[in-house]
Amino acid sequence: MSEPLNLVIQTAFLGDVILSVPTLVKIKQLYPETKLGLVCRKGVGRFLLNDGLIDELFEVEKSNSKSYKQVLQHLSERKIRHLFCLHRSPRSQFFAARIKAERKIGFASVLGFWIFDDQVDFLQDAPEAIRQYKILESSDAEIFSKINSEDFSYLNLADTQGRFSTVPEFAAFPRKNKSKSFSLRRVAVFPGSVWETKRWRAEGFSALIEIFLKKNIQVALLGSPAERELCYQIAAPHMGRVSVLAGTMTLEETIRDLQHYDLVVANDSGPSHMAAYADVPVLSLFGPTTSSMGFRPWSDRSVVVENNRLSCRPCGAHGHRRCPLVHHNCMNQIAAEQVMAAAELLFSGLRKD
Repeated sequence: MSEPLNLVIQTAFLGDVILSVPTLVKIKQLYPETKLGLVCRKGVGRFLLNDGLIDELFEVEKSNSKSYKQVLQHLSERKIRHLFCLHRSPRSQFFAARIKAERKIGFASVLGFWIFDDQVDFLQDAPEAIRQYKILESSDAEIFSKINSEDFSYLNLADTQGRFSTVPEFAAFPRKNKSKSFSLRRVAVFPGSVWETKRWRAEGFSALIEIFLKKNIQVALLGSPAERELCYQIAAPHMGRVSVLAGTMTLEETIRDLQHYDLVVANDSGPSHMAAYADVPVLSLFGPTTSSMGFRPWSDRSVVVENNRLSCRPCGAHGHRRCPLVHHNCMNQIAAEQVMAAAELLFSGLRKD
């Protein structure tokens, strides 16, 4: 039988996986002699393996039950010390129930009482990185004291300029760009999102790019292969002056490439969290969702742009395919000049006086 393993189950979207990094780092600190494995969606976890944050990767496909059975078969041959279930969906909890482990820890739920040895209350109002980190409170007395002695909801609240409070050091991402010399000359733009209503207008992105170009700032449009057409649509008025790189790199290649940029502009989606993880300043556009839901860019060098004049926000946990009220003013009423002003806030923090 192979050597023992601690196992984390996080089968949510990319952003949730990135926001689990502080938890993964702490697990390895708590149990340095035991390897750490991660169960996640196919295609979203290899960067963690490459960066040494986990030791083994087990990938599943949500619509493919065979992939779950294959992972269960692999895990049945391992001695699992601790199982941490970070994803609260019934599917993930039932999956955890089928894995033998010396100790199982998960968030409190109707199912949890018969699946987990330890149930942890979910901090609904805290940032997602803190909510996931709380899974470790029953494993370490210091973590229990730290997590339960403070109300972390303030970390979700942006000021009038879209800036957030400092990320607590204990739950911060590992630093990557300490020695980087910023040029203020390269910006990566991610205009896509799985959810249509989370996307800022193509015309808005195009107008913003024109402002960047007039300031002699280089612009690249990035995203998944499915977003390549959208990127070309936005780039059309600027052909020959911008780069379209959507669909040309893997996820881990993209995260590594981001460290060559001075700013990332993205919707409230995975790329905002990729930029924060890569330790690159990030400007995130929030439409149907709000930062109070816990998914702010987990970085001290981040600014959010949003329309705070609407009573209909937020309109759902993830946004929608179409605006429920048809007008989509949460995004349509954001102007390129407003976004550029937010970018200047980040640029001012990078300039050397």
